[in-house]
Amino acid sequence: MDAIFRQVLLVGAVMSLGAGFRTPNFVVQASSAEFAKQVGEAAEIYRRELAIEWTGKPLPGDWERPCPITVTVGNMGAGGATTFSFQNGEVYGWKMTIQGSEQRILDSVLPHEINHTIFASYFRRPLPRWADEGAASLIEHDSERNRLRDIHSRAIGNRRKIPLKSLLEIRNYPQDKQDVLTLYAEGHSLADYLIQNSSKPQYLKLLKLAHDKGWESALKSLYHYSSIDALEKEWDQWVMAGSIKLNLPEGSQVADRGAAARPETTIRGQSPDGTLKLGSPVDLDSEADLPGSEPRMMADNAPPQQRSRSSLQEPLLTISELTSNAAKPTQNQ
Repeated sequence: MDAIFRQVLLVGAVMSLGAGFRTPNFVVQASSAEFAKQVGEAAEIYRRELAIEWTGKPLPGDWERPCPITVTVGNMGAGGATTFSFQNGEVYGWKMTIQGSEQRILDSVLPHEINHTIFASYFRRPLPRWADEGAASLIEHDSERNRLRDIHSRAIGNRRKIPLKSLLEIRNYPQDKQDVLTLYAEGHSLADYLIQNSSKPQYLKLLKLAHDKGWESALKSLYHYSSIDALEKEWDQWVMAGSIKLNLPEGSQVADRGAAARPETTIRGQSPDGTLKLGSPVDLDSEADLPGSEPRMMADNAPPQQRSRSSLQEPLLTISELTSNAAKPTQNQ
């Protein structure tokens, strides 16, 4: 009861400052009413569509208490953090802060943070860091994903790589900032590899089964790996080959690991239409990957229930493209 009361006070405090907009599941505070409305509408789109992407259906109803979103717009590194609590199989106490340019907030930071709330609502327990952040990073810009791939490749080359058996069990951020970057990069890569070899729902099944039966048993049952070491060997080979896109024919996902033939592969290319597909990366012009750009920054040693991300690239997707299909929420008075 005390936690719910604090949440009510928090929502009231957020709404009392500046321009606000309320939807069934979010209370947005931003510098302008127009952008608060755009963020709120986009948040509801992502909440619905990302849940469908991962689970095949929307979340079951609205949250009991809306999630406050505090938005800071400016010429700064884009990033965000989401906090929540688990107790007796319930998740509550949502709080989200996001910052960056308007477009970067809408097409990268916001969906990343919303993805954490989808996973929290679905699993209702803390997840290994790599699994939660890795899945959320799949929604980011292609330029950011390329940067994560580069960090991972360099980690393998200079022996900073986190061994897979250790990575699978990490639930808190490492103390060393470079190790935090490596954790994010490996999480992104492993999530990408597993999902390309199966599907997003299969990835969720893996996380559930591993929690109940252990990683060795789950990987053998769902992905047919004889051991964690077998997965790590195959995964490392894929990374060193450039993390090439796997074109798996229909029905061939999670193929027998003992088969000699490998799936036909093509190099990852840019999307021809440049529009956002929810749950997939946004492709950017090559200018976003110019040398000299600042590295990705992560929260250092964040609490177990906090999820954060940050990136520094500029987006291409327009706000109108993102929110054109939004259902009309109830505006905050």
